[in-house]
Amino acid sequence: MGRPYTEEERAELKIRIKEIASNMFSKQGFKDFRIQQLTKQVGISLGGFYTFYKDKEALYEEILRDEKNRIRKKILTIIEEENQTPKDFFADLANVFLDKTATNKFYTNEYSGLLETLVWNDDPITAEDNLHFIQQIRRIWANKGINLSASDEELASAVATLAILCTHKDKIGTGFDSWYQVIEKLILDHL
Repeated sequence: MGRPYTEEERAELKIRIKEIASNMFSKQGFKDFRIQQLTKQVGISLGGFYTFYKDKEALYEEILRDEKNRIRKKILTIIEEENQTPKDFFADLANVFLDKTATNKFYTNEYSGLLETLVWNDDPITAEDNLHFIQQIRRIWANKGINLSASDEELASAVATLAILCTHKDKIGTGFDSWYQVIEKLILDHL
């Protein structure tokens, strides 16, 4: 058995584990990700990994939370600094969703797609977190004189619907464009 890690070593190793794992998830997806490959790249034992995470699901979920927070900060900065209107926001958001789901396995996989985790209100904590994010966006727009008729819940649902639609574009097939136009019209008509 190896020596215990100092707090500084633990903090550095955790960052390294998440950086390497994130890269592996993006290339391999969740299903093909192997903890043994990760530990080899990080330079720790398999037992060392389990001092940080219960399993690969726990690691993946922590990376998702970190990524969600990073993306949300970026969105708030863009809305604030680029004076993005609600219409521009939803159009850009759809393009980002489509690009990410097409180019990065981290954003869609068999376990829990990032986009769905970012926006789906499947539990009270996630729902509250999503509403808080929407309220932050609404405050920025209100400070710029843009007042929306849609409620926070309606805006959160619009973002969730857009994300789910974009995430499952391949499954929808040729009908995607029609569905996207319907969702776009619904969103824009209620802003």
